[in-house]
Amino acid sequence: MTSLHPGPTRVDTANVAAADAYAALSWVEQFVELARLAIAEDDDETLRRRYEDELLRRAVYLRAAGLFDVMQIRDPALRAMVADAR
Repeated sequence: MTSLHPGPTRVDTANVAAADAYAALSWVEQFVELARLAIAEDDDETLRRRYEDELLRRAVYLRAAGLFDVMQIRDPALRAMVADAR
């Protein structure tokens, strides 16, 4: 007799790991782009603050993931801002 319940499904762990790596890379790319925009924005204070707010929101998660344990932000003002946001 054939079972109506399917057997256990196999998970392709290589594909899952690749998807997780791409998602993490996306967060780092967004952080870097926001940092560049925040540093470069001289004309519009409101826009610069918006970039900084988003940057700091992402910094919390990237810090929890350990990014700042292995990498350092070179721009002194940005480094201090991220360090103060703990």
